[in-house]
Amino acid sequence: MPPPRRTDANYRRYPLEAVDRLQFIVHAKQWGFTLQEIRELLMLQDANGDRAQAKRIASEKLHKVREQIKHLTRIEAVLSKTLDECAGAGPMQEGCPIVEAIAEQTE
Repeated sequence: MPPPRRTDANYRRYPLEAVDRLQFIVHAKQWGFTLQEIRELLMLQDANGDRAQAKRIASEKLHKVREQIKHLTRIEAVLSKTLDECAGAGPMQEGCPIVEAIAEQTE
């Protein structure tokens, strides 16, 4: 983004387009897009690029999100099971199902 112009009092004056662009970046980050992916999407927008490229970027992101969901679902299941198995009292040296499950994790 080009640097914003300054007022006589040296305040930065951002045009509305810059604010919209920054909001797009913030929203895209919240959706999990990397800065490189966001840069690509913005370059496509600026150059009136091909929608197929934007769709490819979003499709790859969706695949990654679905993989993360699968991974987190497995973690949730193991944590839930080990919390149910843990008495929550006594010395650790007798074995802790939570610590044991983490140590046995192969992924």
